[in-house]
Amino acid sequence: MCNFALSLGGCYSRGLVVPYFITKKMITEENITKLVEQCIEGSDIFLVDVAVKAGNVIRVHVDRMEGISIDECVKISRFLNENLDRETEDYSLEVSSPGLGSPFRVKQQYDKNIGRHIDVLLKEGNKVTGQLQSVSESGIVMVVKGKETEIEFAEIKTSKTIISFN
Repeated sequence: MCNFALSLGGCYSRGLVVPYFITKKMITEENITKLVEQCIEGSDIFLVDVAVKAGNVIRVHVDRMEGISIDECVKISRFLNENLDRETEDYSLEVSSPGLGSPFRVKQQYDKNIGRHIDVLLKEGNKVTGQLQSVSESGIVMVVKGKETEIEFAEIKTSKTIISFN
């Protein structure tokens, strides 16, 4: 039977130092996602992406069909700060809308961009450019060179809006 005494350096057992580790609740993408979903529940805001990078750099992208305001991003940021503990684990937090040229990550981004021209890179390597006409649960319909083209989500590697200043 061992008697243990706690110390800053570790536990002492029969004269030997046995290191101990403090278990901390890690900041994970899953935890942040749950918190954001809790905050936006019942609103028309949708979660686009959550990333937690080295050094606990947290980036949250949210949006709405009409676009998201700075005030809405601030509200989500405050909610996250209230529900995370800086005393346990330090972090930096950024809540914003995805950038104009950012790839689509969720179906709602396709819905938001109906009528706009988009670039779609297929998993097979081909690139399709055209006007997004409609979105279903399984894929999209685009007008490419005057012809309707159906593309399943399973075939898409990345999609993004074409930025035009005309």
